[in-house]
Amino acid sequence: MNTKEHLKHLFEYNDWANRRIVAALRSAPSEKALSYLSHVLLTEREYYDRLYGKDSTGFDFWRALKLDECSEAAQVNAQIYEDLLAKFDDEGLGQTIRYYTSSGEAVKNTYREILSHVLLHSMNHRGQILTILRQEEIEPPVLDYIIYCRQQP
Repeated sequence: MNTKEHLKHLFEYNDWANRRIVAALRSAPSEKALSYLSHVLLTEREYYDRLYGKDSTGFDFWRALKLDECSEAAQVNAQIYEDLLAKFDDEGLGQTIRYYTSSGEAVKNTYREILSHVLLHSMNHRGQILTILRQEEIEPPVLDYIIYCRQQP
């Protein structure tokens, strides 16, 4: 599996995991967990926008979204990253781009680094969401990557 296919597979897992969190919060609401899910989805979208030159200066990555907004954002994010990856080959993923952070700092990274960061950032915060749910005595969904893999055809 090449880098592009691997990233595509991981973004499919990312969508699966985000949808499972949305479903869990529909069954057992948690405002704190919802705030982290909002952050995950807003960050996924903002990094996508940065890839197309949008200035992130002052962006509020912790803005609260309602659960229905999170559900819609998860669907949109899955589609835009699928479409984005369709445009690249492995060589293109190694290209460096310049963009601006939310504090206005100009930085450079490769597409591969940015896409990997998006995935790892989301995974990190989903782990926090699972901890929050446990602390609130809510049964968290299973998000293990290996479980996702076993469910694939």
